[in-house]
Amino acid sequence: MPSIELEGVYKIFGEEPEKALAMIDKGASKDEVREETGQVIGVQDISFEIRDNELFVIMGLSGSGKSTLLRCVNRLVEPTKGRVTLHSDGEEYDITAAGQDQLRQIRENQVSMVFQNFALFPHRTVLENVGFGLEIQGVSEDERKKKSKELIEVVGLEGFSDSYPSQLSGGMQQRVGLARGLATGAEILLMDEPFSALDPLIKVEMQDELLDLMENMQRTILFVTHDLDEALKVGDRITIMDGGKMVQKGSPEEIIVNPKTEYVADFVENADPSDVLRAETVAEKDVFVDEQNRVELSKLAEVEVTDDMEVVQGYISGTPVPVRPLDEYGSLEEDALLFSSPDTPISEIMRARLAYTSHPVLVLKNKELIGYVGEKNILQGLLEKGRQD
Repeated sequence: MPSIELEGVYKIFGEEPEKALAMIDKGASKDEVREETGQVIGVQDISFEIRDNELFVIMGLSGSGKSTLLRCVNRLVEPTKGRVTLHSDGEEYDITAAGQDQLRQIRENQVSMVFQNFALFPHRTVLENVGFGLEIQGVSEDERKKKSKELIEVVGLEGFSDSYPSQLSGGMQQRVGLARGLATGAEILLMDEPFSALDPLIKVEMQDELLDLMENMQRTILFVTHDLDEALKVGDRITIMDGGKMVQKGSPEEIIVNPKTEYVADFVENADPSDVLRAETVAEKDVFVDEQNRVELSKLAEVEVTDDMEVVQGYISGTPVPVRPLDEYGSLEEDALLFSSPDTPISEIMRARLAYTSHPVLVLKNKELIGYVGEKNILQGLLEKGRQD
């Protein structure tokens, strides 16, 4: 079941939105609508679903409608037409039909928001800022303090509970905003360009922090950004907007490898495909099993597999060696064959091979060999992306 569903969502800014909608139905462009009616199309006919515990990114340039769309989800901006549905705590909420009392309750309990400008209370300490949403919920002071301290540690601000926002760096303030968004226990988190005001190094640090939190905490996140590299790094899926319309939706790999429009192609032209292409995509899958149940990976390396292709032993120059996860290569003191998951970016495989081994990396799915990645596979994957550009 999706956490968020948008069905035919429009937002028209102006006093006579029905005139704009009538022109849109006849195929008029955004500029034509504005010139004839004075109405401005913020969002036009947006429909998609966001899965449970997914980090879904809305990306676009200034004026594309991305922040307007985000705000339609919790009705900080009133949709002109369409429906927004939330699924949280086993309940279904029709946001577009909710009265003010129910909407307030949804914002307090089901949906939290993290803003670009931190939106911290300058007269409250870090502890008090983090606990503000809990205070609104009526949580007791002792419980507020306990939960707030736990989340302050989660976002790496242990020791700063009694500090005020003015005493913190921009990155630290954003961590406070993130902790406050998590504190209420809301299953859905809306993030409106939360890291855009940060210095580049702090921005990368916060992106990593967010990904770590996604691994350890069950949350569905709708994340807005104008930064393609950020979208590709943090997003499970991405939708790209232009002129209020959704022009493409897919995984980072799909966006990079198969841009659907010239606009998207221009967007991704200078992106590094090695950070997006997955091991499974470039892997050599046509493996040959000989009479001894062995698969040759190179002239020196091979693996022994069972009938269902589960790897049971590795060999280098005929000598048995262990098979170890790719992320352990930095600590290995002996020859070993490395394996990755199907979703591992080839940039990680490239780093491991440069630092540790010249042998192909196994690609295992549920312990079964589905292929391997060698230098040829990496080069072919990058060249094919280059030819598509």
